[in-house]
Amino acid sequence: MKNLFTLLVLSYSFQIAAAKDYNFNFINEIYDEQIKTVTYEVNNLPTNFPVLTLNSAQFIMLKFDDLLNEERNLFYKVIHCDKNWKPSSISEIDAFHGFNDERLRNYSYSINTRIPYIHYWQQFPNKDLQFKISGNYLLVIYEDNIEYPILTRRFVVKENRVGIEMKSVFPADVENIRYKQELNVNINFEGFKMRNPMDEISLMVMQNENWNTAITSKPSFFTVNSLRFNKLNTYAWWGLTEFRDFDTRSLMRLGRGVKFIERNKNETDVILMTDQSRRNKVHIANFDFNGRFIIENFERLRQTTTGDVLDRFINTTNADQNLRQSLRDSIVGSIIRQNSLLDGNYTAEERNIRSDYTNVTFVLDDMVHLQDDEIYVLGSMNNWLPTEEFKMKYDSKRDLYVTEAVLKQGYYNYMYGVLNKNNEVNFPVMEGSWNETENEYQALVYYRGLGDIYDRVIGFSVYNTNSERIR
Repeated sequence: MKNLFTLLVLSYSFQIAAAKDYNFNFINEIYDEQIKTVTYEVNNLPTNFPVLTLNSAQFIMLKFDDLLNEERNLFYKVIHCDKNWKPSSISEIDAFHGFNDERLRNYSYSINTRIPYIHYWQQFPNKDLQFKISGNYLLVIYEDNIEYPILTRRFVVKENRVGIEMKSVFPADVENIRYKQELNVNINFEGFKMRNPMDEISLMVMQNENWNTAITSKPSFFTVNSLRFNKLNTYAWWGLTEFRDFDTRSLMRLGRGVKFIERNKNETDVILMTDQSRRNKVHIANFDFNGRFIIENFERLRQTTTGDVLDRFINTTNADQNLRQSLRDSIVGSIIRQNSLLDGNYTAEERNIRSDYTNVTFVLDDMVHLQDDEIYVLGSMNNWLPTEEFKMKYDSKRDLYVTEAVLKQGYYNYMYGVLNKNNEVNFPVMEGSWNETENEYQALVYYRGLGDIYDRVIGFSVYNTNSERIR
């Protein structure tokens, strides 16, 4: 018995030590500059905050493009995490059914695009991997060895054990009462037994699916069946303003926010309308996508099957009918063999393999001249991370800030943020802030009972600041 206990302790210690060896961050990040347009879809709906219900029919679909345009040996690994996004101590056999570290077999080459790429996708759960427990999970896509990750993405598996009620209140920060938004949150846990709710429950709330805005707190008060999170100035954010946007779903006409399109032989250049700072402007309500983006190409072939395309191609070949049919059968056989490797019945959508990449130029006209601080274009398109590609550079000849980024055709939301020397992003200095701004807030309830070794997610809810006004 003593030897068994020692073995268990050593095994647990090994798991903890191994968990600390990962050489990547447990955030949404891209590590390979050839990887573009990483998206999640939950039941075919675009989102940057994927949450699944445990043991349900729900699924998430990871999608991304590789501009290297060469087949690679890509694999995926899913890591269970605690509420602070650190590797949990629970073993894989207790967290998953099936196999981890599996080959990424689902891909398709782009069609009729100036910039060629390979489009990849993977569904979770799938035939190889299912989830046993709720909690935070990190998905890692890597090439050959996990020491060489190409991207990481967060997602959450939840249980529906508690109810969440969120309500807007006047900000406790009286000085900024016109510019901030604050929430009170109540959790109804009737039917879910807890020994010490004040210590066992924590609540995370974020703004517009941006993990950088997440605020986590313990309850401030509880009754027989409810927990209250109403401590002043806890769940409070700058309201900011409605997102800027641009539309490149069509490259044959100028979409919203687009000033000029130049279609060259090998690439397409898109210049956006010149933006102005909004810090001293009045609030204007308009529709936005709350920081998200969606991929689409209005000029893609519609109602066209693979067979139609093959027939057109075969009919243009200089050969007799038997040779043409043999060629067609060979190509169809190759497609069938490729599709047999796919997980499930899903195949690449037309919009994902026919949408082209463009060089998008952002232009900002502002009188501010920064010294140590820097301006970035930020949104879910770059995981809200200030990367070099989206850094605005000052053009002294034109007295403008400009940058060029490679983006796939679609509809995009974005904002300008100023990064200071402490790596803190300040949006109000460029965008202004108002209490009336329409925003979405996402809430997750974490529970770790006495003796538990991992954090469960027992509730999830979304609140829109305009919901009461709509009703």
